[in-house]
Amino acid sequence: MPTEDTSIPIALLRDVGDALLKRPGAKVCDPLTQKPIVGLSTEYCLTVYVAGERGSLSWRVTEPIKGDHNSCKPSFTVKDDDYPDSWVWVVGYIHNHPCAATPSSLDLAAWPTDKFDPYVAMAEVRLIPGNPAPATYKNTAIEMASALVAERQDGTRVFLRYFSTGEVQQWSDANARWMTLGTCAPRGENSLSPTPRCDHEPLKLLSQ
Repeated sequence: MPTEDTSIPIALLRDVGDALLKRPGAKVCDPLTQKPIVGLSTEYCLTVYVAGERGSLSWRVTEPIKGDHNSCKPSFTVKDDDYPDSWVWVVGYIHNHPCAATPSSLDLAAWPTDKFDPYVAMAEVRLIPGNPAPATYKNTAIEMASALVAERQDGTRVFLRYFSTGEVQQWSDANARWMTLGTCAPRGENSLSPTPRCDHEPLKLLSQ
């Protein structure tokens, strides 16, 4: 796993973005409303995990699952061809947005553990997936995170990742690092709004 990042690295996201955004409907967005089109736009999702021994973990992803125009349900379990279950740790999920947009409440509510209820309160720490021991690489803990990829109308890609503590980050090519856009949480199971509660509202993407 040689990467200085303790969570989903940008190199992995770029590769996943290339694969997801080539699929039918993955970039179909109404140019006037900037919203997905029912029956044409499609979200795809996959599970991202690390596998291997402590000193030689590698980042891996499952095959994509097809959703609908505004949602996708990833697999909560992983079967790796090379390693037993005890050497596999699910880190989070990656999906595309047909329209370049920040994570929704549903996005922020989906985590690979039944021990975390995002509707009650966001976690005080970034939970580390246990199996039953946490995933570590050379004594560095791997942080739980999920991510999304999208493409603007001008062809530029948007890469976002978000944590169980609520931080939403966007990759900046200009700065060559992750930039924090704000901290968010799902509004609640009965809320009619698809957007989460954020400390800076509305949450805005970087212009680049």
